[in-house]
Amino acid sequence: MAREDVSLVFINLDRARDRRAFMEAQSARLGLTLERLSAWGPDDIAKAKRERLAASWERPLSGAELGLFFSHKALWERCCEEMRPLVILEDDAVLSRRLPAFLEGLSAELGERFDLINLEYIGRRKFFGRTGAMPMAEGLCISQVARDKAGSAAYFVTPRGARKLLLAASDRAGPSDAFLFASGRLVVGQAEPALAIQAHILKAEGFEPPIDTTSQIGAPRRRPSLTPKNAPYHWRRLATQLSLLPYQAGRLTRLTMRKPQVDFSDFV
Repeated sequence: MAREDVSLVFINLDRARDRRAFMEAQSARLGLTLERLSAWGPDDIAKAKRERLAASWERPLSGAELGLFFSHKALWERCCEEMRPLVILEDDAVLSRRLPAFLEGLSAELGERFDLINLEYIGRRKFFGRTGAMPMAEGLCISQVARDKAGSAAYFVTPRGARKLLLAASDRAGPSDAFLFASGRLVVGQAEPALAIQAHILKAEGFEPPIDTTSQIGAPRRRPSLTPKNAPYHWRRLATQLSLLPYQAGRLTRLTMRKPQVDFSDFV
């Protein structure tokens, strides 16, 4: 797999001109070519479909969440159509100086082993395999992730992984990051040290973010109340929690739960 076989695309709302400028500046600094996808909005989704999919997750989804989900989905479709991997970015992803080395080091073996490689650090623990990390240049490695939890601001996806995601998205939607890793449907790796970090996470770690950290998605959504009408949401959430039990048990032997490695000097 050559570097030119992989396109890098960032998702950006038309009104977020400052974030577009930020991503383009990072592209120039790192010597990368970043394409821009104009992000979907709620009005780009037919009302009936929007209402149906908004009720398909573990809680009601907002229009902004659905717009971001459909933006990611459009890139999964492109990945399958072109039969080429993609690096998909959101426009608040602060990129590591090591990202070019990762792209140069991509191999056919990596593409065959993993459906998706998570590039970002979000400050939360996930289930890692205790063995099986694949070394790369510049001190990088790709660690095996048994079960990821969140983070859709920076990831590498293969056509095989994109097909799996599109199959799952045929009748439901979700918050883009939670949907990526739901049910452990993908074979996932984690770039270490991480190659991207969202601006608000960087701020939470005590560093000055390079852009405004106001969310484009809006205020966090609350869990639905315990009423008969909301029972489907709660059953879905319970099923998700139960699906984590084998991974918790795996911590006794083959798995460990930890945060990804990160070198903050790569970002500041």
